[in-house]
Amino acid sequence: MSTNHSPKKKIGLKVFGSVLFFLGMLNIMFFTKAGIELPKFYIFLIFAGIIMFALGSLGDRR
Repeated sequence: MSTNHSPKKKIGLKVFGSVLFFLGMLNIMFFTKAGIELPKFYIFLIFAGIIMFALGSLGDRR
């Protein structure tokens, strides 16, 4: 019995994107809880995570 299952491609991109999103959200929660002004970098981190996760998801469609 031979199975020709190809491994999922770009799974690392999805994982890295979700980690970026999680870290960005975690930092935003900490900054808002402390009452400190939020740096723009964390918003960029969330959007970068979303984009990387989406690109990784597009690789799984085939």
